[in-house]
Amino acid sequence: MTDMLLRFWGTRGSIPTPGREMEKYGGNTTCLEIRYGETIIVFDAGSGIRGLGQSWLAEFGEAAIDAHVLFTHLHWDHIQGFPFFGPAYFSRNSLAVYGEQRTAGGMKEQLGGQMQGAYFPVPIDAMQSKLRFEVTEPEFDIGPVKVRTFQLPHPGGCLGYRLEVSGGAFVLMTDCELDQVCVNREEIESNFSVRRQFPQDLLDAVSGAHVVVIDCQYTDDQYHRCKGWGHNSLTTVVDFCTQAKPHALALSHHDPQSTDERVTGMVNQAMERLEERGVNNTLIFGAREGLTMKVAVPLKPQQVV
Repeated sequence: MTDMLLRFWGTRGSIPTPGREMEKYGGNTTCLEIRYGETIIVFDAGSGIRGLGQSWLAEFGEAAIDAHVLFTHLHWDHIQGFPFFGPAYFSRNSLAVYGEQRTAGGMKEQLGGQMQGAYFPVPIDAMQSKLRFEVTEPEFDIGPVKVRTFQLPHPGGCLGYRLEVSGGAFVLMTDCELDQVCVNREEIESNFSVRRQFPQDLLDAVSGAHVVVIDCQYTDDQYHRCKGWGHNSLTTVVDFCTQAKPHALALSHHDPQSTDERVTGMVNQAMERLEERGVNNTLIFGAREGLTMKVAVPLKPQQVV
């Protein structure tokens, strides 16, 4: 059986953060790669896509690359690596680019905006690959992979994605502030510790998922200072995991101020809180650049040999 494989190329939110205090989880902004057989899917083009592109050029050599790039939204930390995506400059390659139609134009116009002369010396038309720009639908197929999109609460909007194949389901929920859509939102505003009640359609989107990558940018203290900025608190993510119960949950979109020590602390707190609630079958971990994993039911620690 073919496995769906996930690799993280960028896990940071808002802005790249080089430095020794961020070495473990990485400093590049959002970019993820999914492979399923010959099908290659990339999520977002933060600064992490530069390393992905270099890796592909080394792996494929002179062979043509056929891949699909899916955008969740077009805030700068999710597109800033696109001009540095090496495979896009070779005519032998084919890249299908997916995103929402916005009032500012289609994906080519919006991605090309940051490559205009006032911002960048090389225009998007210098990319010689066979670029195809597609508008996302609620459901569509990329080869054998079934893709479902759903809306996430974030300033300007953001798409969540669910990929499903035989034996594996992956969900990406970057850049979202789920408190904004909770059924008991007013109650939460008056008492932050109240258990959140999430809308059923959101829970359905992650039902049975083997791996969920979710925005967990803020500690609870940070969230109180940044409410309305479009990102989750640790408490929100714990409440969501309590109800959704994915097989594995990756905390991602790490805040620029979050050192490796802080991210590790957030992961440990999440595990402790879930154990207190009797949620013992979800593997919690911090998304880390370079990590590659199967999208499948994770092995329990006692099963590792």
